[in-house]
Amino acid sequence: MYEERLRSTELKRYELEDKVTDLEAKLSVQVARSPQPNNSTPTMVQIENEGLQDQVVHLQKKVSTLEDMLEDSRASAEKEETLIRDRMRRVKEKEDAMKKEIGDSRKEVERVLKAEAAARNRVEEIEEALRESTIALENAQAEIEGLRADLDVSVLLPLRSSYLMFSQHANGLVASSSASEQLKSFESQNLQV
Repeated sequence: MYEERLRSTELKRYELEDKVTDLEAKLSVQVARSPQPNNSTPTMVQIENEGLQDQVVHLQKKVSTLEDMLEDSRASAEKEETLIRDRMRRVKEKEDAMKKEIGDSRKEVERVLKAEAAARNRVEEIEEALRESTIALENAQAEIEGLRADLDVSVLLPLRSSYLMFSQHANGLVASSSASEQLKSFESQNLQV
């Protein structure tokens, strides 16, 4: 847009400069051809020369105005180009920062996912160990119950029967002195069992 305006302004400037040059050439040719007129009466050539000079002055002013416009347009275009480059640089910096942030976020997500997978594996391992411990505990409890039952059968039942026998013997031998000796021998037998 600005480049088109610059080109059209430069084109007009060159056209006007060419016109000025042509008019100046015509003026110099006419001045060279015309005889020195009488100063008292203006001739047609003088009037025409004055008209041409006015046109030259007018066109020079126009060229000057167009040159000023061209210079302003160039300065404006350079300023806008600088602003656009600055904006593009800032946009690129923001884009780079966003890309970096996205990359960092992806790495963080990957790290969190790995940590989550590791935690799941650890939980599964702990659950498996808990199941195994529960089974071992149940087996140990069953074994303890079996041992208690065996203990009741092998140790406590003979002790009960011995106790009953002893109490029957003790009742029958309360008066005799040998009862205390029998009691001691009976206790030593039961302790050996």
